[in-house]
Amino acid sequence: MKIFPAIDIEDGHCVRLQQGKKENLTVYGDDPVKMALKWQEEGAKALHVVDLDGAFKGDGVNKEIIRKMCEVLTIPLEVGGGIRNEKAIKDYLDMGVYRVIIGSKAAASPYFAIQAAKTFGADHIAVSIDAKGDEVATHGWVDGSSRKVMTFAETLLTHGVNTLIYTDISRDGMLSGPNFDMMKKLQALEGIHLIASGGVSGAEDLRKLSAMGVYGAITGKALYEGKVTMEEIWEIQE
Repeated sequence: MKIFPAIDIEDGHCVRLQQGKKENLTVYGDDPVKMALKWQEEGAKALHVVDLDGAFKGDGVNKEIIRKMCEVLTIPLEVGGGIRNEKAIKDYLDMGVYRVIIGSKAAASPYFAIQAAKTFGADHIAVSIDAKGDEVATHGWVDGSSRKVMTFAETLLTHGVNTLIYTDISRDGMLSGPNFDMMKKLQALEGIHLIASGGVSGAEDLRKLSAMGVYGAITGKALYEGKVTMEEIWEIQE
């Protein structure tokens, strides 16, 4: 299993939210590039980066910070947040991002994500399924949609998208453990590369996810607050 330390960028700072709410924000540093280098130096093999300003405003507000990360890092980045057209995908891939994450736009139009996977290669596209209960959320987790998690996932997988990032919003940043029941259902789908996100409370959660055979897991608050260490991550990850 691949383990991705998370770097969420808001107003140029490295932050974490609770349950996707901007009013529940904790700042962990004023230099996301420095934070990225720290995780790389401590043994991270890949990073998960989200432009929160982009997610809420619909534009790559922190694109230059992410460009700098690509210039100084030697490990791959996956990046999401406000990526809602083909040009934005191409811009990120051209600057050196390995995988681009599509969220709200995919929920609005699965066809867009399916075509992106065909155009840029399935390995370089992921769809973020952010859920409130069994309903997919959009636009920085503020809005709901009419799409159900399993049906949405099956549609994407059937048509060539293979990497799905599942987040239970109610657990994100709460250190309450991932939604293992939903992870098991998703992991059973044919051809899925599932990345688990939201609620990781420590190394034991990561070990349990690894035992389930999921492709990857994202850890944010647990890592920043010392609930899991990079040494433990190094032992668990592939």
